[in-house]
Amino acid sequence: MSRWNIATIFFLSASGQRRDVSLMPGSVNIITGASGTGKSTLIKAIDYCLGSSNCELPAHIRRRSIAVGVKWVLDEAEMIIGRVIPPVGQATSTRMFAASGRNLTLPTTLEEFDGTTTLDAAKAFIERVFGIGDVREEPEPSAGHRGRATVRFVTPYMFVTKEVIDSEAVLLHGLERAEKARDIVATMPYFLRVSDEATAMDEQRLRQLQRALDREEAKARSREAAETALKQRATSLLTEAHRIGIASAPSPDSSEAELLGQLETVANVQLEANAYPAEGELAALHSRRREILSGLEEARRQLRATQTAIREATGFGRAVSRQREKLMLAEHLQIHDITSVCPICEAPSERGRATASALQSILTKVRAESAAVERVKPRLVDHDRALDEQIRDLNAQLRQVDDQIQTWLRQTDETRRLADLAQVRAHLLGRVSFFLEASIDEPRQASRDLNVLRAQIAELEARVDREAKKIKLQRAERKISQFASEAFAALPTVPPCIGSELEFSSREPEVAVIEAESATVLRMSDVGSDQNYLAIHIALSFALQRYFETVEAPVPGLLVLDQISRPYFPTSGEEQQDEAEIAGGEEDEDVQAMRRHINFLFEETARRVGLQVLLIEHAYFADDLRYVAATRERWTRASGRALIPFDWPTRSDG
Repeated sequence: MSRWNIATIFFLSASGQRRDVSLMPGSVNIITGASGTGKSTLIKAIDYCLGSSNCELPAHIRRRSIAVGVKWVLDEAEMIIGRVIPPVGQATSTRMFAASGRNLTLPTTLEEFDGTTTLDAAKAFIERVFGIGDVREEPEPSAGHRGRATVRFVTPYMFVTKEVIDSEAVLLHGLERAEKARDIVATMPYFLRVSDEATAMDEQRLRQLQRALDREEAKARSREAAETALKQRATSLLTEAHRIGIASAPSPDSSEAELLGQLETVANVQLEANAYPAEGELAALHSRRREILSGLEEARRQLRATQTAIREATGFGRAVSRQREKLMLAEHLQIHDITSVCPICEAPSERGRATASALQSILTKVRAESAAVERVKPRLVDHDRALDEQIRDLNAQLRQVDDQIQTWLRQTDETRRLADLAQVRAHLLGRVSFFLEASIDEPRQASRDLNVLRAQIAELEARVDREAKKIKLQRAERKISQFASEAFAALPTVPPCIGSELEFSSREPEVAVIEAESATVLRMSDVGSDQNYLAIHIALSFALQRYFETVEAPVPGLLVLDQISRPYFPTSGEEQQDEAEIAGGEEDEDVQAMRRHINFLFEETARRVGLQVLLIEHAYFADDLRYVAATRERWTRASGRALIPFDWPTRSDG
């Protein structure tokens, strides 16, 4: 299977001029030149045409260009993606153009662009062409596109920018931005072909449902606590009403709605006066309280005894196990085969058989005791749990009885103070009316059927085989690690990386270096050299592209490297630097190392199917015929050439 490559990157001026940067698919393409001529802008142009949210093109490009476009090719298929360049001062433009077909011609004006569309529609079009996302689902309004594989998440595998090329902290393009890193990591299994779009959507939906279940359970607990307080207050009022004879006794099993209905009946019915609260009721409550306290004391005593028995059983079990292990020696010596004849003089002797019989008896007894511990201990644990539950229940009963006693005492005091039972009733009816008004005004939260949520979660968990995904992901990581180690061996490194292997993990993501002789695992921060960081990033980038080729992942076969000579030719005041031409002669270690990198690029690209490399470089190897042939543009100070011609008219900002 061939892969999408770039044929042309082009810019349009306001006066109808077009600047083309033509590339050769399936091969190494090199752009060299002086600093400030726009070499690195090509990465930003490609990224902008892949739907980036902001336009990061430099100001001098934006003042001289009104649109940028990229022509992609795959065998005979073609796709042109264009986008309007906003003036300086405007963050971005959502006006895009997308067209696919064969023999597409490049436009020279905005009017000649085909497929005028919006930013979101253009990204969806590119995703369809690249094959990203076989299954579509409308996102939830609050969720957006978070965690879904889109065209925006192929750039980490295509661009090796200056922020990445020799960094010890940033492994892939985009991971330096926290708001983007999470989605890059989340979509990596999809691009590694560990999961498809349907599985990814199921996993995302599963996470959303689990969070929703947690929220609803918290709300249910909150509602339950509020309803319990309301029911307790309503029960207290109905108990007072019952004692003065204006209501029936509330049932402990009544629901909140039933209790409120009984209170409404109390508030609306005219009742006759009745007697004071009965003294016998208080005595019955105190008697009930004593019974509960007695039951609590007995349950706590049993709980303490049970916990002591559990500890003793555990200790006894350990002791029995140790004795059994010691006695296992007798069984190992096969004492049951000992005869009654001395093995030396063959004289009759029953002593050995008697000793063996005693040991056998003790071993049998220890086994029985061990089995007894195993039988009794679970029962003790269950009994301990039951006692805990019984104590909680008794405490709840005690609180209820205490509340009833306080209600009786409060009602009795109020009755004596008001001195008239009619006033007591009127006072109670006022409290009931106020309580009903407050409870009616209080907003009610609609309870959600959590069983439906749990059923949906169970169904998704059955579809999402996380264990299988984990195994597939580990397999993909092993393959990428193997490819990266092979590439790493061909690249120039310095200790401690010489001869080392690379181990890739997609979960962070990160690369570990396995030292050659000691097998010590080194992190990126341990390798301590820009040359090593460069070799690691180059090896990983090519390994990922090789893996994508193997699994036919929907990632274009494009790798853009931004100045791999940075670790070898560090400069100060780079904006003043011209192209560095290298043409034989005596060479130091840095130049020789650069030649190894260049050689690797050409050889690895030739081995791969559909892989295109765009090398943006400050150095020009004039004596390397392959390098010269692969150079598409040279923007030197002497030539006066640059990405955007200096004679293009400028437009005003704003």
